[in-house]
Amino acid sequence: MDKIVSFIIPSYNVEKYLNKCLTSFLNLEVLDLIEVIVVDDGSKDQTAQIARNYIEQYPNVFRLISKENGGHGSTINVGTAAAAGRYLKVIDADDWVITENLKEFVDKLAVCTADVVLNPYHQVDMMTGEKTVWKMFLDQYETIYTLEDVVRNWKNFDRCFAFHGICYNREFYQKHRYELPEKIFYEDHEYTTIPCSYAASIYPMDLYLYQYLVGNAEQSVSVTNRLKRMSHVEKVTEDLIRHYNAHPEFSGAAKEYIYKKTEGVILSYYVAGCIMNPDKKAGRRDCVRYNEMIRSLNPEIFSRVRKKYQIYEWMNRFHVSLHLYEQLLHSGLYNKIRNNQKIETDS
Repeated sequence: MDKIVSFIIPSYNVEKYLNKCLTSFLNLEVLDLIEVIVVDDGSKDQTAQIARNYIEQYPNVFRLISKENGGHGSTINVGTAAAAGRYLKVIDADDWVITENLKEFVDKLAVCTADVVLNPYHQVDMMTGEKTVWKMFLDQYETIYTLEDVVRNWKNFDRCFAFHGICYNREFYQKHRYELPEKIFYEDHEYTTIPCSYAASIYPMDLYLYQYLVGNAEQSVSVTNRLKRMSHVEKVTEDLIRHYNAHPEFSGAAKEYIYKKTEGVILSYYVAGCIMNPDKKAGRRDCVRYNEMIRSLNPEIFSRVRKKYQIYEWMNRFHVSLHLYEQLLHSGLYNKIRNNQKIETDS
């Protein structure tokens, strides 16, 4: 039987988490319609053996690809190339899906032809179990939207144009295939931006699937790792701007989509440099150098983010803490400013 969706599981030393992830796919109503591809990125623990255990029990569902360590992007490259389903969705090995929602998800994909499918998702705190909702704000779901519709109503869509919310039609993805950089963190921004910039049809569902675990100090989004990997954000920013520059033939909507996604990466760098870095002068110097790179690559993009940088620079000079910054993000004042498009969150 043809597979409707391929779930790709990037895996590196995830023996603590992988059982929960793989077990979440065991919905008997869909096992003939899905494949789950574990891409073991040179793990040193029992990751591969755990995957083999599932293959022994469900050989028509689970697959294992073992490779030398190349980083998260390399596992997506390998997994998407091997996938056979009509659609592709990547689920990190320390995350999982809502088992009972798989049937509805697969049924909807079975009759879907859109290039890109979006779903809301939950962010789950690993210490408390508290769930934060990341969703769209649409009057109508399960209808086709274009990139023109998306950028015109960006704040209604933006939170689900993320790694955890996006699902690609496999033929569309292979047609516009982009090899993600190896051994670079935050390359998921490229995964959700570059192929999607070609999309002619986008199909949002009001159905939760992805469960994104947060609170692990080993994660790339932790403060320590964000400061340590500033150069990775620089690389991703450069890749996105070069993609923007390389396609003058793109529609205004496609260019604006790339810009909005790139801007989110840029603002995340400002947060790390201006707010998270305890050495305020050093963080400011990093941002000045980063801004020069942006300006040299595309003066128009730099002009659009410059005023927003000035706000982060002001917070840096007044030693605004990360805690206070997060309070400001949730304040009525911030929301008023955000609605006036003077400052945006780095998500």
